[in-house]
Amino acid sequence: MDGRTWAVVDLDKLKSNVKALKERLSSYQTINKSNSKVRILAAVKAAAYGHGAREISKTLKEEGIDMLGVASIDEACELAEIGLPIVILSPILVSDVPKLTRLPKQSSPLRRSESEASGQVSNDFIPTVTYYPFAIELNKRAKEAGKIIKINIEVDTGMGRTGTPYTEAIDFILKVLELKNLKLDGLFTHFAETERPARHPAGGGDKNFTLNQLEKFNALIQELQNKGIQVPLVHTANSAAILGFPDSYFNMIRPGLLLYGLYPSVHTSSIEVKPILNLYTRVCQLKLVPPGTPISYGRTYITNESSKIATLSVGYGDGYPRSLSNKGIVVIKSKRAKVVGAVCMDLTMVDVTHIPDVKIGDKVTLIGNGISCDEVAKLAGTISYEILTNICPRVPRIYINNGKPCGVKSLLIDTTKNEFPHHTVRDARCSKSTSRVDKNGRQEV
Repeated sequence: MDGRTWAVVDLDKLKSNVKALKERLSSYQTINKSNSKVRILAAVKAAAYGHGAREISKTLKEEGIDMLGVASIDEACELAEIGLPIVILSPILVSDVPKLTRLPKQSSPLRRSESEASGQVSNDFIPTVTYYPFAIELNKRAKEAGKIIKINIEVDTGMGRTGTPYTEAIDFILKVLELKNLKLDGLFTHFAETERPARHPAGGGDKNFTLNQLEKFNALIQELQNKGIQVPLVHTANSAAILGFPDSYFNMIRPGLLLYGLYPSVHTSSIEVKPILNLYTRVCQLKLVPPGTPISYGRTYITNESSKIATLSVGYGDGYPRSLSNKGIVVIKSKRAKVVGAVCMDLTMVDVTHIPDVKIGDKVTLIGNGISCDEVAKLAGTISYEILTNICPRVPRIYINNGKPCGVKSLLIDTTKNEFPHHTVRDARCSKSTSRVDKNGRQEV
């Protein structure tokens, strides 16, 4: 890749991670002597955690994932053509209900005609109901449109964020079930403490809190069953719960971070997954400076000896955290170099005095071999989720499939539109230009 900063997303590793999750489910079913299928809802919200939602979702479908999970209607619209049911996991405003009672514009003619013939809304979009006025308006619009809309209901068992309160859940569900143009398809809750169980070195975790949430949720399901209500899909297990709480699997799991090859905490690694994203930049300037030279805004770093300072073509405008100022680590020529001075919007400086033969144009690893996403997150005082989702759209993503580059996506170039095997696309900058990807991941114009 000839460019300032870019990410490489390995779809082969994504496939391997899905396989590892399926093997865990197979073992779980064998141990529990269960013939019931446990489905997989893949969390692809926030651009699939920064990896690219459409490209990731296509591969997930090929690997047999059952459903997708997003945070908004707009995110769902981007993925409408994938052909999988999409659960919108976050609450939706009443003012956005009209969007849900229209078929996605991206739907293919075949899917549209089938949906219209059945009198039901396309199964692509399944909204989550968390408050009654939304359910009322959704039912009203669905009735006017002659449609029945599948929904999920979220119950708050201890997260304190969204969902109907546990103590009110039965009454709430029964009221929603009275709305004839809504069909309850799923019930779920969010765990608050699965990533840091008791005795975790970081402290503050409480395994019993998760078990208490699970106990409440099981009691709710039992009460519904006692009333003759069977919910088709029940899901609670996020990545951390998949690793540590198999009793939370029910009949669908909801992995996110595990799909992308990262663990939600350092102590939970019972499923072997591999990170699918590496992040790179290049050296764009080299300077030999004397002792006492200030580096970057605010002069927060001053050299104490003659130093060789490399400027890198990456900054917080690309998603490289400003909190890594005077803290970050990068890898150049297989050696680690420290960030010096403040991270700028487009540029970052590192001390390469100890690394011989550094030159302008050299590739620099920001996330990858020698510096993991987890280490970057720790240095930045945050979590790996935030590091990944903050990688900005202007950073091109190069996708690898079957060991070869299969597409590039950025604000200016998108070679993934016409499926991965086809590498030619119109360059948005030049109406007559096209771009290809060579075997080394470089863009050819």
